[in-house]
Amino acid sequence: MLFDSLDKIKRNSIVSAILLIALGILILLCPQVYVPSMMLLFGYALIVVSIVLLLDFIASKRTLMDYVWFVLALVILIVGICVLVSHGDIMFVLAVLFGLFLIFDGTRTMVHSFTYARRSQRKGWWILSILSGLLILAGIAVLWHPFVHDANTMMKVVGATILFSALVSCLRLIWTWPIKKEA
Repeated sequence: MLFDSLDKIKRNSIVSAILLIALGILILLCPQVYVPSMMLLFGYALIVVSIVLLLDFIASKRTLMDYVWFVLALVILIVGICVLVSHGDIMFVLAVLFGLFLIFDGTRTMVHSFTYARRSQRKGWWILSILSGLLILAGIAVLWHPFVHDANTMMKVVGATILFSALVSCLRLIWTWPIKKEA
């Protein structure tokens, strides 16, 4: 049971780290001219993700978790439509979404650090707890954004925090996998 959960975390960590690295680099390197196109692409991606989640719900056994994913899919669909419709201050709205994502990812990493990393018997497992706390603080900083006055700076801050989230995701993968003991 524990190794099944760890295998799932391992796959999720690898995929999320790769996607977050690609997204962070894309956001950091994207020139200001392409920001509107990138926002449209992000809106369409949110709609596609929500449609996939809605189709998964239709094919599911309708457990409580399936209903939670259904509600999440509806929220993602609404956000995707808002991104496509709104053209004004969308970067700050997306910064709020990325800030919430960072807080969620930091909280999930904190839970994994105490649930799995501590049990893996690796030295320094507590570093993952500290990094997840920093991830939560980065999410709060992106949500609050007192130091950002334009969309270009906000993109750089969001890109850097997403790369940090990818680093923490990679470290979560290393620290949560248990060490096999000699029998």
